[in-house]
Amino acid sequence: MINEKTFNKWFNVFLVAGMTICLIIACIYNLQQTAGSDSLTAQPWFIILTSVGALMGVISTILAANANILTFFFGLIDVIIFSFTLFDQRIYMLFALHVGYFVPMQFIGFSQWRKRGASTTNATLKARRLKGIQWLWTILGFIGVFGLVMLVRWSLDSGALANLMGWDWLLGAVQEISIKDMALDSTMTTANIVALVLMALAFTDQWYLWVLVNISSIIAFSLKISDGGPDASYTVAQLLKYIFYLLNSLNAIRIWLKLSRNESTPDTLIS
Repeated sequence: MINEKTFNKWFNVFLVAGMTICLIIACIYNLQQTAGSDSLTAQPWFIILTSVGALMGVISTILAANANILTFFFGLIDVIIFSFTLFDQRIYMLFALHVGYFVPMQFIGFSQWRKRGASTTNATLKARRLKGIQWLWTILGFIGVFGLVMLVRWSLDSGALANLMGWDWLLGAVQEISIKDMALDSTMTTANIVALVLMALAFTDQWYLWVLVNISSIIAFSLKISDGGPDASYTVAQLLKYIFYLLNSLNAIRIWLKLSRNESTPDTLIS
C-alpha cells in the first residue's frame, strides 16, 4: 500500500508535469499568434519570460499545498514578472493591486509561516483553522471586498471613473457592461485577495477559497470555449491548467486539515 509521503511525491510530479505541458502549449500558441509583431509583448523573450513567471506560480502553488515556506520565494518571482506584464499592457489597476498588495503579502506570509515553524523540507507548519468570530470577520471582509471590486469594475467598464477623474487613458478599458461577467470576475478577484490573507496567516480555510477561485476559472474558460473563437487551443490549455489547480487545492485541504488537527488557535486573526 502506498504511504502518504510517496503519494504526495508522485501526485506533485503529476501536477507539475501536467501544468507545465499546459504552459508550454500556451507559450507556443502565443509565439505563433504574435509572429511578426513589433510590440514588446509579442517578442519571443517576453512571451518566454511570462511563461517562466507562470511556471513559478505553479511551483509556488504546489509548495503552498505542501506547507513549504519556499512557496513565497517562487510566488514573489511570479508576482514581479506578472506585474511587469501588467504595467507594459497599461492595466494599471491590476498592476497597482499586484505591487501594492500581492508583493508585500509574500513577505508577510514568509514572516508568519516562519513564526509557525514552517521549513523548506518537511510539512512542519503549525496550521490553524478559523473559529467563531474569525469566520464572521472573514465573511464580512469577503462581502466588503466583493462590493468594492464590483464598484471598481463597473466604474471602469462604464467609463465613469475616467470621466470623473479626467483620465483619458482609462477610456480604453470601457466596454459593454455584463453583470454576469462582472460578478464572476469580482468573485475570483475577491476570493484571491481574501485567500491570500488566510494563506499568509497559515489558515487551513484558505483552500476552500482557492477551490472557489479554481471552479470559477474553470467555468469562465468553459464559457469562453463554448462561445468559440480563434484562440480555442490557448483557452483549452488555460482550462486544463485550472483543473490541475483544482486537484492541487483538493489535495491541499487533506494535507492542511491534518496539520491543523491538533493546533489550538486563539480567537485572533494574527498571532
